[in-house]
Parts: sequence; C-alpha cells; structure tokens
Amino acid sequence: MKKIKMQLFGSFLLANETAVLGEEKIYSNRLTRLLAYLLIYRNCELTHGQLIEVFVEEDSKNPENALRNLMYRVRSELKVLGDETFICTLPGMYRWNPEIEVETDYEQFEKLSAKLRGTEDEEEREKLCRDIISCYKGNVSAKVADESWILPKVTRYRSVYMDAVKMLCLLLEKKEKWDEIEMICNQALHVDSLDEDVYCLLIKSLHGQKKYDLALSQYETAGRLFYEEMGIRNLEKLKEVFQSMIVENGKYITNIRKILEEVREQDTPYGVFFCDYHVFRQIYRMEMRRADRLGIAEFIILLTLRNGGRIRTAADTDSELLEGMDKLEQSIRTSLRIGDVASKYSPTQVIVLLPTCTYESGIKVAKRIQKNFKENIRKQKLELTYELAELSAHR
Repeated sequence: MKKIKMQLFGSFLLANETAVLGEEKIYSNRLTRLLAYLLIYRNCELTHGQLIEVFVEEDSKNPENALRNLMYRVRSELKVLGDETFICTLPGMYRWNPEIEVETDYEQFEKLSAKLRGTEDEEEREKLCRDIISCYKGNVSAKVADESWILPKVTRYRSVYMDAVKMLCLLLEKKEKWDEIEMICNQALHVDSLDEDVYCLLIKSLHGQKKYDLALSQYETAGRLFYEEMGIRNLEKLKEVFQSMIVENGKYITNIRKILEEVREQDTPYGVFFCDYHVFRQIYRMEMRRADRLGIAEFIILLTLRNGGRIRTAADTDSELLEGMDKLEQSIRTSLRIGDVASKYSPTQVIVLLPTCTYESGIKVAKRIQKNFKENIRKQKLELTYELAELSAHR
C-alpha cells in the first residue's frame, strides 16, 4: 500500500519516499487549506455543497465550476508526489483515495496525549511529555490555522502542548534540572507568550541556576507584557514565586560586605533612576512614610503623551506614540537629577517621584521635561501634558 506523510505543525507539507510538497511550493493559500481539509477529513465523502460553502467565494457566479477548478488545481499540485489518483471523484462528492495511507503528525500527537492521560508512572510521563513536545513543531501552519473548521483543533493542540510543558518541568524540578527547564520554558513562550505558569517555572529555573538578575528581568518582562497586552497588573502566582525567591536568596548573604557588593550599582550613578512600576510603588511607599515622619512635602508628576488629542490604550498605540515614548524617556533622563525616580506607568504614561522638592520646583521640572521633549520630537504632532500631586498616606 502506498503511504504519504502529512505535517500540520509548524508548516504544512506532504511527503513520500521520493518527493516533498511544502506549503511554500503550493500556488495559493486557498489550495493549501483545501488540501489540508481533504486530508484531515480523508475518511469522509465530502459533498460539493460542503466544499463550496467552505472554499468557494459567496459572490461566485458558478460555484460548481469554481469548485471543479479548485480540485483540478489541487490535483496538479499533487503531481509532484507521483501519478497516483490522490483524490477520487464520486457522484456529487470528492474524497481522498482510501488506498493511499496517510500518516499525520497531529494524529500521532493525539495518540501520545491519550497515553499521557492514561498513565500515572512518572518516568513514563516524562518520556511521553518529551515526545509530545518534540512532535509539536509549533502552532498549526498559519496558512490554515485561522479557518473555522480547524480552530478548535488548533486551540486544543496548543493547550495539550502547554500542559505537557508544565508537567515535564514539574517532573524535572524534582530532579533540579534547571537548565533544561529554562530551555523548555523559553521554547514554550514562543508558542504562548502570555502563560503565567510558564513564567513562574522559568523564573524558578533561573533562580535554581543562581541567575538572579535574569530572573528579575524575566519577572519585570512578564509584568510589563501582561499589562500591555491584557491590562493585567497583579499576577498573583508570579508575585508569590518571585517573593519566595527573594526570601530564599537571603541564605546566600553571609556578611555585610557581600550585601554591599550585591545591592550597589555596578556603574557610577548618574541622573534619574528608571525602574519597573512594581519597584517604583515600593519606593513611593517608603518616601511617603519618610515625608509624613519628617513633615516635609514631596511630589510626583504624571506625564501623559497624546496623539490627535486623545489618550491611546495598549491596544491601539501607534508607531509614532511608541517612538515618542522613547524620546520622552530620553527627555526625562536629561531633565532630572540623581535621586529622582521614574517608571513607565502605561504604554503612554510615565510617573516621576521628586524627593525633597517644593510645588514650585515640581512645576519647573515638569516644564523643563516638556521643553526638552518638544525639542526632541521636532515636527512630530505629539502633545505632552503633566499633573502634579503631593505624596500623602491619607489621600
């Protein structure tokens, strides 16, 4: 019996012993989708009506003829694999030739997933998880992934893959194979960049390898990404993992000299201190208590960048605003002094803390930032506004 192999993950391709037909060689995306459809439903007899509904444009004047043309073109593409009759024509129907066996990566993936659900043995689970991850070469081909008839499969396969990643990492965590966990998590984040559990596992693996600076960087990256993409600020699982890491990290500190070496800046401090918003919030609270205790006034400035007279959200921030935010950061760095603290609050806002500063001085600082920003953007039509408020524990 003749056999053909089909790959759906990563990119669509068909192969036999003598030739390969990849999606990049197929004339159009519609032909790729039709070919994938015929193979996925190869055990079914597909009526003309079914195929017309999915693959022929609604405004077609002669849908039957349009379908025949598509099938002719698909058959022409398949000739690279041989002269066999790959697609059979039946009265009012088409189907894949049942005499040509098809081996697919997605069905192998489903079998591995079923085996994993049916075993409790940890060694067997580890092996099956590795096989699932290896089989999944990326999300289903982009040429077909958005089609309504395959979307449920796309979602389920991604979920199975991510579950296998998490299960394998938890098994490897028991063996303290931190470097392998790091590699697996980084690969998984290319598939789903908004999975909090994977970020938690990644940060744990970096901590296990004593890559503390990289763990902090990943924590900040995750926080920023979840806010910009989904508007979520508080990631409870991630926060819990990170805080436990900080507490545990204390066991490595043995004397005051080590503490000083660990906390001090590597380079000579210069200008404003830019930090993640989570860090800014802690500094703000500390300064607020200090100001209340000493009875002094301190202020914060909220700088907002607008384009077209309105505030943009993370979902519709344009390229001009993104470039403007980079120039705003440059303006802040050149306008503020050592001891001041700044943080990006939203995709179009920066918040600045001014210790030991009067209201009048705060206004001057805000205007200086505005002036420097205007010089930096030159002819771009961006507007920078500011609000000034006093630190207070009671307002």
